[in-house]
Amino acid sequence: MRVAVIGGSGYLGALIADRCQERGHSVVALSRHRGVGTWEHQQCDVTVPGFGADRARAVIAEADVCVLAAGSVSWQSNSTESLQVHDRGVAALLQLVESVANPPRVVHVSSILALGEPDKAVASDQLFVGQRFRNWYEYGKYVAEHRVRQSATQHNIVRFGPLLGLGYDATIPDIRYGLPALFPMALAGYPIPITDGGHYPCYVGDVLGAAELVADMAEWTEFGRTITWFDPQNPSLSEILTRICLPFGKYPRIIKADTGRAEWLVRTLMRRIGTDANLTDYAHRWVDVDARADTEVTRGVRCREGYIQQMSAAMAGQSWSRPEHIDARYTHA
Repeated sequence: MRVAVIGGSGYLGALIADRCQERGHSVVALSRHRGVGTWEHQQCDVTVPGFGADRARAVIAEADVCVLAAGSVSWQSNSTESLQVHDRGVAALLQLVESVANPPRVVHVSSILALGEPDKAVASDQLFVGQRFRNWYEYGKYVAEHRVRQSATQHNIVRFGPLLGLGYDATIPDIRYGLPALFPMALAGYPIPITDGGHYPCYVGDVLGAAELVADMAEWTEFGRTITWFDPQNPSLSEILTRICLPFGKYPRIIKADTGRAEWLVRTLMRRIGTDANLTDYAHRWVDVDARADTEVTRGVRCREGYIQQMSAAMAGQSWSRPEHIDARYTHA
């Protein structure tokens, strides 16, 4: 089978390409940046006229499956950046898929944050439930998934929360963006004000498990399904920050606070210590996700033991092995 991976040089995209190639498929990665790995790579950007659109069309025309894994991971994107990638970019890719003689199946990588901030539990088959969006990143991911759902393509969609762990060739996620932007604060010992002390889930998952699931979906022949996957243990935000600190013998300074009432103060604090103030949007419970209907197809997807601690150690150029004295409640990571 021939698989085109859009965004195949990224943190998740490169692992998807690797997992598909490991299964014996012919892989071509398309991305704006220079390629990694041993598979074929084509440099292009369909949002920029004349920058590889013809190459992208040629690759897509020969593909059996097209994985859409491109897009910014920054929660701090402004409206222009977010809609350029997640709206116009996805629209251009879908038009390319629909324009070829034998359109490939599509696997679209979406985000749990496409659900925004609803006031009720949301299942995988739902998208718009009257929610509001905390930032342009969330709205952009919502628009991208909506475009895929409304397209004439034969598609499946998978939603992930923040992905952690070591990626292809032991890469780590960019700590400038998203949840990882909190990690330097925790390691530096800064006080982190979080509602309820961070005892709520944020739906993280191991990037390798996510890549394996996408590779599974690339082999599906049926279509029209949206599924959600995250670490089955679903650790809370406070647990995640604790695991980040464990390889360094530290614990995060989490302050139990009502960040909704003191949001202006928290934003001011984050600006003063050099962290983007938009992280305050996630200093309280995110969204209630109901993924029970997806367990039939996600039951076999696993997270590596210690994937969060291993990633944290790699950030400092260290290796991680679990000390015997670590509290048992952390050993399932």
